[in-house]
Amino acid sequence: MPLGTQKPFHLLFSQSEKVLSKYKLYHILFWLIYAVIIAAVIRIGNSWGDSILRQLPILATHAVVVYFNLYYLVPRFLLNRNYLPYVFSVLLLISAASFPISILTHSLVANQDIQSVVWSSFFLFLIGLGLLFSIILSMTFKFLKDWYADQQSKRDLQKMQLQSELKFLKTQINPHFLFNSLNNLYALTLIKSDLAPQVVLRLSDILRYVIYETSEGKVDLQKELQHLNDFVSLEQMRVGDRVKVEIDLEEPSKDYLIEPMLFLTLIENAFKHGAQSAMEEGWVKITGKSLVGGYCLLVENSKPIEYHASPQGGIGLENLKKRLNYIYLGAHELTITNEERHYSVKLNIELNHAE
Repeated sequence: MPLGTQKPFHLLFSQSEKVLSKYKLYHILFWLIYAVIIAAVIRIGNSWGDSILRQLPILATHAVVVYFNLYYLVPRFLLNRNYLPYVFSVLLLISAASFPISILTHSLVANQDIQSVVWSSFFLFLIGLGLLFSIILSMTFKFLKDWYADQQSKRDLQKMQLQSELKFLKTQINPHFLFNSLNNLYALTLIKSDLAPQVVLRLSDILRYVIYETSEGKVDLQKELQHLNDFVSLEQMRVGDRVKVEIDLEEPSKDYLIEPMLFLTLIENAFKHGAQSAMEEGWVKITGKSLVGGYCLLVENSKPIEYHASPQGGIGLENLKKRLNYIYLGAHELTITNEERHYSVKLNIELNHAE
């Protein structure tokens, strides 16, 4: 499913959850629904509305039992894995509350058929079952709510980690690439090469883009592609004629927004492995195609005969996969082909329109 169709529902659900939690509306909503269900099952009044009003004092007693269980018995016994004391305490709590509820029900019930059996042992048993149902139902909602909050915390932590990785990438770019560029620039200035001003200009454009343009989250796809062109141009100046570089980035058909510096990792790796000094004829080929609703980038490079993978390399392919799975879950396809003398990575990604 495209990302754009998932986001509104997720945001609506998340915002609703925040409002309910902030004003403690979960509790009110729970007891209102519970009152409607009980009034529909047990008609103690002359009408459905009258039954709801008459049920409220009884439900207040249920609430005392429920909250005593949730905020005292569960933390003290159940969460500490004292299961037998917990079961015994719950049974004792239900037994202690059943008789007062029976008296309260007798004073509130208007239905003569129900009133005649209020003092029976069977009705006390039904009251006990009702209390047990209230306890189980409330615990189910409480544990589901806590589970959702825990999952939300994990997602927020993962988002913070991804943002930290991106900030690190923005400040570091690729130190190996940056130092090489500065060293090459120094060598060009020594021989007073005409390429030196171009290296300075390209490097300046890259740093400006990384530091300023990507600071507001997603960026325009056209700018991202221009950044890739600048990066490749600078790499071409660095590697010279010993590496054949081909780049063809088709302009996007529409104005799309993309998470910055996703493609850069693929191109960095291609130059790192496809332009090794041990290779006689290295090559790097980069092809970008505009898709309906997204973009496709294919990055290919040569490999030396004796290839040894390096544990370093920017944020790395694994971190790229994490970012894609978090930001573009279900909206991307990453295909890696690793052959003896050839390596390629193809990334199809669905993108949102710029507003």
